[in-house]
Amino acid sequence: MTAPGVAGARAGGGFTLLEVAVAMAILGVGVVTVLELFSAGLRVQRASGVRARAVAHARTLLDQTITLPELVPAEERGQFGDGYRWERRVREAREFTDASGRDLDVQSELTMYEIEVAVLWAQSPDREGVYAIRTLRVAPAPAG
Repeated sequence: MTAPGVAGARAGGGFTLLEVAVAMAILGVGVVTVLELFSAGLRVQRASGVRARAVAHARTLLDQTITLPELVPAEERGQFGDGYRWERRVREAREFTDASGRDLDVQSELTMYEIEVAVLWAQSPDREGVYAIRTLRVAPAPAG
């Protein structure tokens, strides 16, 4: 025979301490998971913003180089004011204009140049991000 107060309390639908602890643990795991997802999303958004800015810088520098009236083979470096560095390399791409292997001996007044632009930024103290664009441009052959 059970005591009347004990059977009545359990039948009332309350939770035991163990059930409450398990529910809190499950809730805690869920909250931590959601917070980690938000944190990862913010990191990805920041990284994509940094890369988008590097792409814009590289595209601007490439456009400036392509529109130069006269290309001169050279390597240049510089910095943008917002923590990004740039490197620009212009070289004659002789592998595209070399006459060897051709049946006709025709001299061209045009030269093919390869233009490479790279934008660099610090991702961490020991790691650097790089975005590079490379293209070709036909221009008048240098005099001489």
